Formats: sequence, C-alpha cells, structure tokens
Amino acid sequence: LNVSGNSIGDGGTTALAEMLKENRTLQQLNVGDNSIGDGGATALGEMLKENRTLQHLDVSGNSIGDAGATALGEMLKENRTLQQLNVSGNSIGDGGTTALAEMLKENRTLQQL
Repeated sequence: LNVSGNSIGDGGTTALAEMLKENRTLQQLNVGDNSIGDGGATALGEMLKENRTLQHLDVSGNSIGDAGATALGEMLKENRTLQQLNVSGNSIGDGGTTALAEMLKENRTLQQL
C-alpha cells in the first residue's frame, strides 16, 4: 500500500495503524512524505506489535523525532516479521538513534534500516 506524498498526518496514520492491527495480508506500507510526527510513528509502532505480515515500512520524509523513533525501536524488539524500515529524512536525533540501535541488539529479522 503506497499512500506516500499525501498529507495524512498523525490522524490518518493512526487510522491506518488501527486497521493494520487486524490485517493479515499486507506486506508493504509506504507512508513517506505525509507530515507524520511522533504520534503517528507511535501508532505504527503499536500496530507492529500485533501485525505479523508487514515486511517493509517506509516512513521517510516525515517529521518523526526522538519519541517516534523510540516507539518504533520498542516495537522492533517484539516484531519478528519486519525486514526493512526506512526512517530517512526525519528529525531523529541522538535519543531516537540510540533507541533504534538498542533495538538492533534484540531484533533478528530486520535486514535494512
């Protein structure tokens, strides 16, 4: 599912994330360039704790900061299906980068970050 380049923001992302908690078929989600902040990233992180089919997630070009990156990092400690995560072009600083790095110690399925 590619909804990149729209303005779905945190509200639209949260709605997508709620739907994807139940979805058992979607393997790729591109929500890049959508004005998503920490709230949307947190919703995606919560969704990925339950979703077991998504393999590729692109959140590039948004406004995700340390809190959103930390939420994604926490999710990846539990998720065992995601293979690619693109967080380029966001506002992730030292704290978010550290959280993502800590996740890599536990996650064994992520192949590209």
